[in-house]
Amino acid sequence: MDNNPMGGMPGFTYEQTEALTCDECGNAAFEPAFLLRKVSALVSPSGKETVVPIQLFACNNCGHINEDMLPSERSK
Repeated sequence: MDNNPMGGMPGFTYEQTEALTCDECGNAAFEPAFLLRKVSALVSPSGKETVVPIQLFACNNCGHINEDMLPSERSK
């Protein structure tokens, strides 16, 4: 049985990682959140307007989303 807390990710250990914390409250736990983006029928591969979910992570204490967790276009 694999006791690796990183789920078997090769190339690094838990000790080689850096903890991320909320920039607002300092909490170290996050939960999945989604940005929803509408894609015009003109650029959609299906030719139909669609909604695309973009996953990111929000602080599970205060709901803040750190700037470095936003897609690059949103963080500007």
